[in-house]
Amino acid sequence: MKQKLRLLPILAVLAGAALGASSGLFIKGVHLSSLALTGFRMGVPFLIMLPGMIRGGNPLGPRPRRRSLWIASAVNAVRMLLFILAYKLTSVGNAVVLLYLWPVFALLINAIRLRTRPTGFQFALVGLSFAGIVVMNLHRGFSLAPNDLLGSLVMIMAAAGFATTVILFKDALAELRETDTIFFQNATGAVVFLPFLAVELGAAGLGASSLPTIGWGLAYGLCVGVAGFYCFFYAMKRLPIFQYGALAYTEVPIAVALAVALLGEVIVPNQVLGAAMVIVASFMAQKARR
Repeated sequence: MKQKLRLLPILAVLAGAALGASSGLFIKGVHLSSLALTGFRMGVPFLIMLPGMIRGGNPLGPRPRRRSLWIASAVNAVRMLLFILAYKLTSVGNAVVLLYLWPVFALLINAIRLRTRPTGFQFALVGLSFAGIVVMNLHRGFSLAPNDLLGSLVMIMAAAGFATTVILFKDALAELRETDTIFFQNATGAVVFLPFLAVELGAAGLGASSLPTIGWGLAYGLCVGVAGFYCFFYAMKRLPIFQYGALAYTEVPIAVALAVALLGEVIVPNQVLGAAMVIVASFMAQKARR
């Protein structure tokens, strides 16, 4: 029984990675603006968790954690919009690899928090990760389409935002339940972006033609925002950050495989090499933080 319990967090992070890997399919398949789609992604988890938070009598969070929780919530709102915009602008394979720059950013953020000077090793990891990005795009002859270039830059910013929220929510999980953390993760974004969703759906009309869009948007919020991040937070609460991060890398090959199989994306050898460089740098950054 104890062995099974020890396996649960590992299985949870793998399940969360598989669900997270589906993000690109939802984003590419739902024909809404990034603002409206962010409303679905963050609004669904927020509305599902809101009644429980109200019944618990503490929707603002525990007082000692309140400030950091709402900072993390605000950062995550911006991060989520950037994440969705990046997927709309560039390929799934490119976007998901760039997302996994977050451990490199987390290593640097921790150094800043602890007021320590970044080491040569940390700078080397940053160099390796960004060299990997260059290698990933060699087949384009350094002539990235405007959308690909913008999408890549946006996802790099999203990765930095994700690193910030991972650090803050990892600390908060010492006191919060997984469902509470999902609520705070999405609260600010839901308040900001649900009005955009309402306006866009209202302008399009709520007839039968809108039902597939609404269905896919709800599925995105449920599958990734609720189920996926419940699995991630369950694992994050119980695993060392290094082990959690190492297992979460399975999102990359799953997302790429889905994009190739279902979206017809083509992967060339230099993309594989560049992605490997980014992942190695990211993995080493995780190891340096444990």
